Amino acid sequence: MNPVKLEYERGGLQKDIYKESEVIHAICPLCGKNEYKDIYKERGSIGIVRCKACDLIYVNPRIKNPEGVYWGDAEEYFKEAKLIFEGKAAHHRDPNYREDLELIYQYKPTGNFLDVGTNMGFFLRSALGWGGWRLYGVEPSPSLSEMARKYFKLNVKTAFLETAGFENTFFDIVTMTDVFEHITNPGGTLEEIHRILKPDGVLFIKVPNALFNVFKLKMAGLFRRLNNYDIFDSYEHVVHYSANTLKKMLEKYGFKVIRTKIGRPIQLPVWHKYVGQYYQYPSPRSLDWKTQTARTLLYFLSKIEFYLRGKNAGYLAPNIIVVAQKEAGRG
Repeated sequence: MNPVKLEYERGGLQKDIYKESEVIHAICPLCGKNEYKDIYKERGSIGIVRCKACDLIYVNPRIKNPEGVYWGDAEEYFKEAKLIFEGKAAHHRDPNYREDLELIYQYKPTGNFLDVGTNMGFFLRSALGWGGWRLYGVEPSPSLSEMARKYFKLNVKTAFLETAGFENTFFDIVTMTDVFEHITNPGGTLEEIHRILKPDGVLFIKVPNALFNVFKLKMAGLFRRLNNYDIFDSYEHVVHYSANTLKKMLEKYGFKVIRTKIGRPIQLPVWHKYVGQYYQYPSPRSLDWKTQTARTLLYFLSKIEFYLRGKNAGYLAPNIIVVAQKEAGRG
């Protein structure tokens, strides 16, 4: 079965091409320097660069308000997830969410649990019924946060974390699952998490692996597929962390990494290639078996690479997971 050419309908406000007037210059969000090497260009005027001082890969220039791409129409978002809201289909990330929650449970099976960047609530709803967690969420998109409250009855504030007004040392667990890479001011976010997290609390972060994107970029160049090839999701992913730069960022703001691992790949649905609409529930493997097989193979190879590198994620890891705690004597 071959895909048909259809207009791609989606709830978000992302664009295929951004003009120079729609982007702004950004300094390195880790070290604050402004010396960088260009790596790639996406979606017209968006750039991906590597900081010469600290090696962080980040987006420069970037779109002016990347969080705004999620402030789309609630009706379109509902279409994407209707069967999940109605309990008739699983979410395509449910296997990833279970794996993440199992790891968090090992460190904190009870306590106040805050999910930052809750979106429509799919990750947080997966945590319902686990142990003794009291669940909270914060999400700046009015349409997405309202759906989390309406369909999953979740306790989600419509706000950025820094303006949500949570109490000092209130949370035992703070999670950012595929969220931290979206944040233009990661230092400010980590400072706020440091304030609201208990001294023995844990911070869970999962991000796409920057080195994996570099690997994909090299492969795309090798096979001459670079034209209009969207590798870095640069309209929304504004910082691209390797295991090393993520550790540097956390340490700078008073956190110590106590666990690093690689999560299973996300098997993205491909409904939009056939029906024009992006649905968030899994598509049949037969529609995308080559890509799914390649992701799975690279995942197993990445685990071998991980141990060969002394438990450090390399170029084949699809993502990086860390568990961190406040450093003793800091705040």
